[in-house]
Amino acid sequence: MADRHPVLGRLYRVWLARREGAAMPQAENITKRLADLDDVIVVIRPSAESDGAAKIERSGEAVDRLYGAPLTGEAVGRLTPSREDAENEAAVVFASGRTLMMEDQVELPGGPARVARLYLPFAGADGRAIGIVVGIAKVS
Repeated sequence: MADRHPVLGRLYRVWLARREGAAMPQAENITKRLADLDDVIVVIRPSAESDGAAKIERSGEAVDRLYGAPLTGEAVGRLTPSREDAENEAAVVFASGRTLMMEDQVELPGGPARVARLYLPFAGADGRAIGIVVGIAKVS
């Protein structure tokens, strides 16, 4: 991963280090302190609405530029060409607590591009996945 997606490799190493021996890091250890990686992530949490669909809680500037609009507040389906694909990817990570790496051909404001997404779950106090940090990078 580090060779093909250097920024996602760095994000993964930070995620691993902040697990502190657990299966995934606690929310406070990963969502607020990513320094130079904040620009390349979105943070996803389940919606409080009755449908429970995952929403983008925070979106980095580089991600917003890549997609041509701010993604904060949008449904997770905005991340992939097919809304269902992104919803399924997030659901798998929430249910399993495991990481997931995906790469798709997408249509962006600047034209077609390959985009990689690295889904990294984070835990609540009970150790269950309550959110996902998603690193997003355009593939050269």
